[in-house]
Amino acid sequence: MTKIQKIKQNLIMLTVLLALISCYIISLAEKSNQYSANFMLMQIVFLVIGAVVCIAFSKCSIAFIHRNIWYFYGGVLLFLLILLIPNPLAPVLNGARRWYRFAGFSLQPSEIFKSFFILLLAHIAIKYEKQSWKQKGIMLLAGIPILLLIFKQPDLGTTIVYGITAFVILLFTIKSATWISGLIIGMLSSVFLFGYVLLKHVDWLEKVGLHPYQFRRIYAWLDPENNPNDAYQVNLSLKSIGSGTLSGNHASGTTMYIPESHTDMVFSTIGNQFGFIGVSLLLFIFMLFLLQIVSAAMQMKRPFSMLVLTGFATMYAFNIFENIAMVIGLMPLTGIPLPFISYGGSSVLGNMIALGIMFAVINEDSLTSEI
Repeated sequence: MTKIQKIKQNLIMLTVLLALISCYIISLAEKSNQYSANFMLMQIVFLVIGAVVCIAFSKCSIAFIHRNIWYFYGGVLLFLLILLIPNPLAPVLNGARRWYRFAGFSLQPSEIFKSFFILLLAHIAIKYEKQSWKQKGIMLLAGIPILLLIFKQPDLGTTIVYGITAFVILLFTIKSATWISGLIIGMLSSVFLFGYVLLKHVDWLEKVGLHPYQFRRIYAWLDPENNPNDAYQVNLSLKSIGSGTLSGNHASGTTMYIPESHTDMVFSTIGNQFGFIGVSLLLFIFMLFLLQIVSAAMQMKRPFSMLVLTGFATMYAFNIFENIAMVIGLMPLTGIPLPFISYGGSSVLGNMIALGIMFAVINEDSLTSEI
């Protein structure tokens, strides 16, 4: 067995393990919060559909992706744009238009389209590799409309995931150490500026389109003691994780009520039920998963394959970080699911599409020379 085959095998095994953990944790969340719906059964259905979708995308030709990438891009823009236009298929849920609803099911395009966003940026980067300014310009012109449409839903958390992923892919296209240093300094300066605005002039953010509920989440994050209502969910989450101590409450059967404990706050359920040992084990599994993707990226012969896998590694890593950080109060609540663990059809499908495309890229890179 070659090293790349071993990596693929490891990715499959780790994904199956995460899926099993997901189903079990969701079943515990159902019991603790006394939900009437059978979320675990639905998650199993989503995972089965996701597995089929993953296999289908793993057979996809990279040449086909290159030929049709701009058609995919047009479809992504269209789906995101229709969400912002009042229509019966895109109702307002929790103050946002992020989902299409039909036949009792919801679909969140921004979760599904993460893979196509990465493929688009990698395609542009390789096609215009010898025209540096044109390459960067087209990447920005193509990427910014997607970020703006997601931001307007509003969905700040997913916008940040897309933005960080784009930044890392852009970073890997730069060959000049001076430009890399400048880009990193610019990024860090932007982070510090944003932090200053958050701490001193948070009202300025209203001018760039932030909504009242987003302000409340930011205020609750900055000063939870004086914003107990808006910090309620995070405070419960922290108490839940803290009560898990070393090995959790699963053996004793003790549970705590946490809103959305099967979706965005699922990490707090793991902390409560399995304690420090449980969350450490989950983080270790995530680390192994990310290391497999990074290792595969380092084995790739084609720059396109390397960029795609780098993009996916970044997307998964920041998604994991952002979800856990908001659950433990290090970041404001953003409604970002925990990859492969949180309940939800869109999240499962998005992750399985990504996994399938990674396999397609790895397979083709192993068999063909550079395009």
